[in-house]
Amino acid sequence: MTGRPRYQSLLLGIVALWLCPLAFAQDDLIRTGTGIGIDRTRLAVSSFYSSPENSELSRPLDDTLWNDLDYAGIFELASKSMYPLTLPARPADLKLEEWRDPPLGAQMVVLGNLTRTGDQVQVEGWLVDPRNPAQPVVLGKRYTEEATTRGVRRIAHKFANEIIFYLGGGVPGIAESSIAYVRRLSKDVKEIWMMDYDGANQDQVTKLNTLSLTPAISIDGSQIAFTTYLNNNPDIMVFSMLTRSPLSFFNRKGLNTTPTWSPDGTKLAFTSSVTGDPEIYIGDVRGGGAKRLTYVRGVDIQPAWNPKTGAQIAFVSDRSGHPMIYMMDSEGANVTQLVTGGTQALDPAWSPNGRLLAFTWNQDGQYDIYLMDVATGQIVQLTKDSGRNEHPSWSPDNRHIVYQSNRSGGTQVWTMLADGTKQRRLTFQGENTEPVWSSR
Repeated sequence: MTGRPRYQSLLLGIVALWLCPLAFAQDDLIRTGTGIGIDRTRLAVSSFYSSPENSELSRPLDDTLWNDLDYAGIFELASKSMYPLTLPARPADLKLEEWRDPPLGAQMVVLGNLTRTGDQVQVEGWLVDPRNPAQPVVLGKRYTEEATTRGVRRIAHKFANEIIFYLGGGVPGIAESSIAYVRRLSKDVKEIWMMDYDGANQDQVTKLNTLSLTPAISIDGSQIAFTTYLNNNPDIMVFSMLTRSPLSFFNRKGLNTTPTWSPDGTKLAFTSSVTGDPEIYIGDVRGGGAKRLTYVRGVDIQPAWNPKTGAQIAFVSDRSGHPMIYMMDSEGANVTQLVTGGTQALDPAWSPNGRLLAFTWNQDGQYDIYLMDVATGQIVQLTKDSGRNEHPSWSPDNRHIVYQSNRSGGTQVWTMLADGTKQRRLTFQGENTEPVWSSR
C-alpha cells in the first residue's frame, strides 16, 4: 500500500463496514441462555379486560405484552384462536379446565384488567397455573402509570419482565432495556440514537452535525462513549444521557476510537495512535492514566471486555496480514489468536455469561454473524444467505443478539435469538448501523 499508513487502510476498511431467516441449527455443545434442549412453557396470554372507551390503551398494552413474551425465547405462546370466548378480568373468572385441557393445553395463563381514572391508568395482572386448582395464582401485580401509549407500554414491559424472571430461572427480562445505534442523517452527518429493545420510541441523542460512530453504553446507562469527528479528527467523546451534553475526555494526538466500558464501569479500553501505530489502551472514564496494552506493529482496534470476569479483552488486529480476532488478559499479556481463516474477523462481542463470543466473519466474500465457545474454540454460524450481517451485540439476558444487516436493501438494525432464530427488523427509515445493547 503506497502513500497511506497501514492503520489508515484498516481503519477505512472497518469504517466501510460501519457505513455499508434462515439460520444454521445451533449445536447443543454451544449453549446460550435460550435453553437449548429444554421444553418451553406453553403460555396462554389473554387480552386484558377493559371498557370499550379504554381500547386505545388496552390495545398497545396487549400487543406489547404479547410481543415481549413471544420474543423472550423461553415460551411457546398458544394461539388466541383456541382461547375461551369469555374474557377473564381476574383469576376467579377462569374456568381452569378450559385453559388447561386440550386443545389449548396451557401450562400457565396470563390475564388482567385495565382501568382509567383521569390521566392515570391502573393495570392488574396475574400469572395463573391452571394445573393447580388449590393455589392457581403464582404471580399478581398492580401498576399505575400515565394514561398514554408510552405509559401502558412501560407497564407491559414491567409485567413481562416479572413473568420472564419467574418462569425463566431467575434471569431478568430485557423488555425495559435499550439499544443505541448510529443513524445517517446526510452524507457527512451521523448521530447517535436510542430506542427501546423492540424498536419503539426511537430518539436522537446527539446533535453534533458530524460523524458519530462506535457507541458504547456505560454499565449504568447514564453515559455513552463514541467516536466523533467534531474537531475534524477521530476522537472519543463521553456523552451524558442525563444532561444530553458532552463530558470531559482527554484525547491524544492522532486516532482515538472504539471505546468500550470495563465491567465495573470505572475504565474505558480504546484505540489510540499517539505513538504512530494504533494500539489498545486502558484509561479512566475521562481518558486519564492511560496504560498501553499492545505493542505489535499493525492496527489493534475494537477492544471488547469480558463482562463476566473483567480479566480478558478480545480485539481485532491485522498483525498476521488480515484483520482477525485475538484475546489478551486485561494487563495486555497472554495474547492468543481466537479466529483463523477467511479474509476478516471483526466486531468481537462477549456474551454476558463470559463464555461466548459473537463476531462478524468474512470467509467466502459474505459477512455473517458467528458464535464461538471461547473455552472449546467451537464455532457456529447464525446468519446465512440473507445479505451482509455485521456488528453483533448481546442483550443482558444472554438470549438475544442485535446486529446490522442490509438484507432489506439499506442497512438496518435487526435482532434475533442467540441461536439464530426469530430474526426481526427494528428500524425502517434511513440507514442505521452499529447497534449496541444496554446492560440492563
